[in-house]
Amino acid sequence: MHDRSAARSGERPVSAAIKRALGPASVTLLALTSFVATGAMAQETAEQVAQASPSPAPQSATGGSSSNISSDTLEAITVTGSRIARADGYEAPTPVSVLGAEDLNKMATVTIADSVNRLPAFTNSQTPRNRSSNISSGTAGTNILNLRGLGANRTLVLQDGKRMVGSTIATGTLSGAVDVNMIPSGLVQRVDVVTGGASAVYGSDALAGVVNFVLDKEFTGVKGNVDYGATTMGDGENYKVSLTAGTGFADDRGHLLFSGEYSDDKGIIGNNRDWADDSFQLMNNPLASQPGQPTLLTVHNAGVANGTYGGLTLSCRNITPYVDLVTGQPGNRLTAAPGACGLRGTQFVTGGAAIPFQFGDLVNGPTMRGGDWEASRVDRATTIALPLQRKTLFGRASFDITDNVTTFVDLQWGKTWSHNTQVVPILNNGGSVYVYQDNAFLAPEIRDVMVANDIDAIEIGTFNGDMHYLQGINERELKRGVFGFEGNFDLGGREWNWDAAYVHGEQNIVSLTPTNRVNSRYSAAINAVRDPATGNIVCGPRDQFLNIVVDPNCRPYNPMGLGVNSPQALDYITDMGHSDITLKQQVLAASMSGEPFDNWAGPVSLAFGAEHRKESSDGWVSDLDQASAFFAGNYKATIGEYDVTEGFVETVFPLLSDVPGADQLDFNGAVRYTDYSVSGEVTTWKAGLVWSPLEDMRFRFTRSRDIRAPGLGELFNQGSGGTGNNIDLGLPGNPTYFMQSQTIGNLNLKPEEADTTGIGVVLTPRFLPGFTMSIDYYKIEVDGTIAVRTTREIIENCYQRGDAQMCSQIHRNAAGFIDVVTSYPENIVGETASGVDVDATYRLPVGPGDLTLRAMGTFVDKLETINTLGQKIDGKGVNSDDAGIGLGAELSGPKYRYLLSAGYDLNPFSVTLTMRGISSGVYNNAFFECAVGSCPSSSELAAMGYTNSINDNHIDAAHYFDLAVNYQLEEFGELYLVIENLTDEDPAKVAGGRGAGFYQGQSNVELYDRFGTMFHGGVRFKF
Repeated sequence: MHDRSAARSGERPVSAAIKRALGPASVTLLALTSFVATGAMAQETAEQVAQASPSPAPQSATGGSSSNISSDTLEAITVTGSRIARADGYEAPTPVSVLGAEDLNKMATVTIADSVNRLPAFTNSQTPRNRSSNISSGTAGTNILNLRGLGANRTLVLQDGKRMVGSTIATGTLSGAVDVNMIPSGLVQRVDVVTGGASAVYGSDALAGVVNFVLDKEFTGVKGNVDYGATTMGDGENYKVSLTAGTGFADDRGHLLFSGEYSDDKGIIGNNRDWADDSFQLMNNPLASQPGQPTLLTVHNAGVANGTYGGLTLSCRNITPYVDLVTGQPGNRLTAAPGACGLRGTQFVTGGAAIPFQFGDLVNGPTMRGGDWEASRVDRATTIALPLQRKTLFGRASFDITDNVTTFVDLQWGKTWSHNTQVVPILNNGGSVYVYQDNAFLAPEIRDVMVANDIDAIEIGTFNGDMHYLQGINERELKRGVFGFEGNFDLGGREWNWDAAYVHGEQNIVSLTPTNRVNSRYSAAINAVRDPATGNIVCGPRDQFLNIVVDPNCRPYNPMGLGVNSPQALDYITDMGHSDITLKQQVLAASMSGEPFDNWAGPVSLAFGAEHRKESSDGWVSDLDQASAFFAGNYKATIGEYDVTEGFVETVFPLLSDVPGADQLDFNGAVRYTDYSVSGEVTTWKAGLVWSPLEDMRFRFTRSRDIRAPGLGELFNQGSGGTGNNIDLGLPGNPTYFMQSQTIGNLNLKPEEADTTGIGVVLTPRFLPGFTMSIDYYKIEVDGTIAVRTTREIIENCYQRGDAQMCSQIHRNAAGFIDVVTSYPENIVGETASGVDVDATYRLPVGPGDLTLRAMGTFVDKLETINTLGQKIDGKGVNSDDAGIGLGAELSGPKYRYLLSAGYDLNPFSVTLTMRGISSGVYNNAFFECAVGSCPSSSELAAMGYTNSINDNHIDAAHYFDLAVNYQLEEFGELYLVIENLTDEDPAKVAGGRGAGFYQGQSNVELYDRFGTMFHGGVRFKF
């Protein structure tokens, strides 16, 4: 009988022994022992490697590495990166990082994505820990991986080498990205990360690389995990329970497998950390026109200058007649009252009382320094860690039909649920709330001032403190099935492997926005007057002459004060947004691989295959969402489909073997033809060399053409919405206020193309047993990057550069304010990312145990974006994510990220100390730092190549220590304790942005730990 595990995994049994010493698969390899003192390190024996890194699924690429392997018992090594298995343990030239099950266990993070994100190659990934306010995009609660910071939609996520259905319909860098929450983490045997382009091997989306979650499909027995964690602040509680069972049947010709997991993370509502006591913001300097003043300032004790929770009077207004230039119809509108507004700075507090508001010494747009900043700040109200419940079920049945053919079926279900009760206050700061003289809630003393000064209305900025914060509920449900066959056969004395499978995946995404304000009802409700006939307070919208049209269903709302509104009024002006979208994916794929002949240097390998894939989206949204009637959300039903047909061929052709100067020299090449029903035809390719001049050293080189095709959201989006604070350059005084935005799809999009280069060396010196080091250079040049212009960019292009197309995308309401800006994805950006990955590991016996030291890092050489204006934006070392850097979706990230670990294993104990960190950075490389009073003029700045001057352009570095302690229980399992951020390090102070960033907190949420010390503890058992 044949080897069932080999047949089921799709790898071909190998007759020859592994004969060469191979080093680790990647520079960024958190491979196998990044955090642990034991595991499948490159220096271990073949038996240890075989146990720790079993073979992946049939479509998993092969070519993994192991060092100093000489055992005849090891039949194959298979790691994602190629589709070819080699008898001599050939390693593909594309670097591959590996996280084994033991590594993941030692980390004991809340989710498996948190563990993967510790690899330095990942940056700016989205997790429930760092993105809780993504309401309009519907992506809150997802765990989405981002290699190289190039965008999650350019990182292909696989499970056992097969595609997963997308988890988002958003446009931009999250389009079609896969939610890793759905992976059955209790069954994950290892995670392979290809840190280079792999489109010729796996197709679209593998532009930045591939993350393949390899499941332990041959597990026999029962195992489980019970875990609890919390921060030292007493919040962030999380629970996790998992159970896995596997058994053979029919004389071990068949195998049954089941795995289930439940986790509940309570999140962190609001922000009670002492590092957030001081509100730290970036603002446009109101004194910038004076000599020596910087154009930008970072300021402490910052608050909002155009709104408070109970309402703040901003200006006085008069009713003036006008004639609409488009329709020719007469009407009335509000204009600024002449002279000083004696009511400006009047704020309304509990019970509607009017008291003075103290503006700060510096005020510009929505931001001020000093004054009553504590009363007007909102950044501490928002959730900094999203609550998330997660459930997954996975079942598999396989059976050997013959000694050479195995059939299998995988059934998978997953569900996540998140409810953010404090996304953001429902803001009306900076305009659109007008209280007229006839308002029934107006205090007599305020009305008297208005009458005496001939003021028809006052403008109020308010956070609507009587209303509940905007909430977001996101529920995702995955249903996935895989049915297939795999096996091998002999042809002319040569063994061939084959596999064929059908994959059906569905992702249902339900997004709800309870207590979401309906803008038209709100506008009507604040027009509250007394009915002269009954004396009752009535309300309704105003007509073109600003006269009230009473609506009997309207419930009056008082925007002046706190605790002044009835539940009936709040129910009237709010409703629940609702979106129900289903994404479907169907894949039919088949492939074959073997060694058809030998040449002078060894066996020539060949793999080929074909695939047909269909992606579709359908769904429903509420009528109010469809009409863009809400403050936020305003979901649209994206409906559309496309299909892809593709074929590939790959070869490994040995050139030299066992000759002076070339222990081995192999060529690896692949080509893939792809036909997209919407975006057209494209060809991708890969060419690489692996050269081992001697056993201790191996060089690798790769050049590839990679692509990312537009996703469903980018093609068929019907108008997803958002709300943000922006400057209106088309009105006098350039006021800043909240505007709606909508993004629609574009069927004219073409696939992004990237040229990727990789050059590396792996050192495994025989004179220093246990030591391995690898260095890899990468360069990724993307052309035709799909990007969506920001609202700010569209406004600036229209009013500063006279772009008629951009002006046509701006719509104003009857009062003259911008109510919506429309954008769409375009192939308009170019990107370049390059750098060096380094990984060094040294394992040696120390005393009665083993010590493992590891140092790894990614050092960025270039991170550039050519934006829509043709400007080159340098994002290297930019550690801010909300400081208004450039225009559009620019690349940015730290100059380097690193991970250091020291582990000591003394059975039954093991302990590992890890240090992770990032470099210091800046807000923008185009900002010139200078002291207040000595800054250059704007013309001098431009001559030096800078766009702005700033008083402080520095952002601190960060480093965090984690401690893991494990105790093995004989014949049962292990106890473990993990302490994250052992020294309770605060995040770096990063000023909030000039736009809406003031309510998002003071730190880059994707780079810095904002929680403080967190404990995890639990027990793993196995029978």
